[in-house]
Amino acid sequence: MNYVKRMLLKTTAPRKGFTLLEMVVVLGIIALLMLIVIPNLNASRQRAETKRNEALTKVVNGQAAMYLNDNPGKKSVTVDQLFEAHYLTESQKNQASDQQIKVSQDGTSVTAPSHVKN
Repeated sequence: MNYVKRMLLKTTAPRKGFTLLEMVVVLGIIALLMLIVIPNLNASRQRAETKRNEALTKVVNGQAAMYLNDNPGKKSVTVDQLFEAHYLTESQKNQASDQQIKVSQDGTSVTAPSHVKN
């Protein structure tokens, strides 16, 4: 009788771990959440990049105006000239060059292509 009691106790003892079905359900939920989150992350990244480009364009535009105001004999300015005259940091110069930001001939406007990716 001792043997039967031990066998019953072993089969009714709490089990450890997860079943395969429980694991599949959890993985399905995680996959569903990823399908929802990933497109939103990409859209947010694109909006952030657009805002960064707009901000850099405004900085270069302001610095070009200051440079031309400080140097009345100059009629035009380039991003490299702004950097050499310490109106832009090296990081700003590199970003402006990577994004193909151009200062107009009269120095009154700055343009950047909207399709540029960094």
